[in-house]
Amino acid sequence: MAATARAFKVGFKCTGCGRCCTGKGGVAWVNPAEVTAMAEHLSLSKAAFTKTYLRKVNGMQALRQTADDSQCIFLQGKQCAVYPARPTQCRTYPFWPQQLISKYDWQLAAKECEGILIDPQPADVTPETQILKEVVIHEVHRSGEDLTYDDIDDLISELDPGMLDAFQEEVDAKYKRNVLYEDNELPPTRSLHFVDRLELVQSEVLLADDGSLDRTKLALDVHKGLCVGLSLLSKPLTEGVRIGLLGAGAGVLPTFLNHNLTCNVHIDAVDPSAAMLEAGRHFFGLEASPRLSLHRAFGEDFVAAQPAAAYDWLVVDVEAGSSAPSEFRAPPPVFLSTSFLTHAARVLGPTGSLAVNVISPFAPTTEPLEAVRAALAPHFGNVYALEQPKNTVVFGLRAPVHGLPTVDAAMAAPLATTIQSLLASGAALRRL
Repeated sequence: MAATARAFKVGFKCTGCGRCCTGKGGVAWVNPAEVTAMAEHLSLSKAAFTKTYLRKVNGMQALRQTADDSQCIFLQGKQCAVYPARPTQCRTYPFWPQQLISKYDWQLAAKECEGILIDPQPADVTPETQILKEVVIHEVHRSGEDLTYDDIDDLISELDPGMLDAFQEEVDAKYKRNVLYEDNELPPTRSLHFVDRLELVQSEVLLADDGSLDRTKLALDVHKGLCVGLSLLSKPLTEGVRIGLLGAGAGVLPTFLNHNLTCNVHIDAVDPSAAMLEAGRHFFGLEASPRLSLHRAFGEDFVAAQPAAAYDWLVVDVEAGSSAPSEFRAPPPVFLSTSFLTHAARVLGPTGSLAVNVISPFAPTTEPLEAVRAALAPHFGNVYALEQPKNTVVFGLRAPVHGLPTVDAAMAAPLATTIQSLLASGAALRRL
């Protein structure tokens, strides 16, 4: 089987601690073939198993959690009651591709799994061929195929090694972390993570040498990409700009814009989580002002309540909070619904534009991105994409883009430099 050159050694010895089966908000996805296998293992009919042990999460089947949402319903002590027939998601853990991107990601996974060996001895190193097999099985399962772990294992055992080489290249391209520079004295940052998705950075800000927040740069690529939307507005920023930002999180982007737009500006930063907004206030310098208002609300409800032509620019930077195999990680389905986009077009008026952060489990050139275009096109006649390493920013515009995006006189140097540097790096708008 094909293997890849990895910059770090991977080792794993399951200790039977059960931690991978615990935690609030846990979701173990299952397909019909796996449901049949688990039902047979428990000598139940499929209907009885489904009624007792399954739930729907974002329209897809998953195993139930206990009543207090603390662990999988099948975890008894430290043992799994359906262990021989457990789902593929469980059987491939911890060899999930997002945890194997780099040693950093593997170390994050180790915080949740005591069986992960960070610097294994040679005898404890997991062979690359075994890692690739687990990754292939995991990805086939995530794609929605109605097969069990053993079914997929049998199929890939018959594949030509060249096909596995190609699959490895596809996985490497899909899950990657570009290390531009590495040493022991990198500039410090402050970041916020959810405990159930430690590999994802929810908010991050650079720190100055004295430990204060650096307001002159953005740390996250997605924030830089969203800023390009300001250079696509159909009116000069010097005339003033009204911004609605849905998914404000800890407030890094709205705070950066507040500090680096010199024109008359008003920003409504919206997030449904009081905890996120509070974290922003305490750790990321988020502060309400005459130019920046904070709102605890669901973005779709907030937009529906706004008057017509309330904004010049509307940003949707909302994660779905789900890792369902066939879904967007961002945005949630509601933000691509006809209802929301009708309200978005109404509150933006005839000259306003929309920017949406899109994170898909598939390559940006395939069907999910087309689904975003199809959703936006009836409301915004011109839809463009700016592809980035881990996401795509999609812009819904009233008028087509002619030439390269340009900076505006109302952009302070940090904002103008952010946009210019991103475009100079090779990032390019393409029409969908």
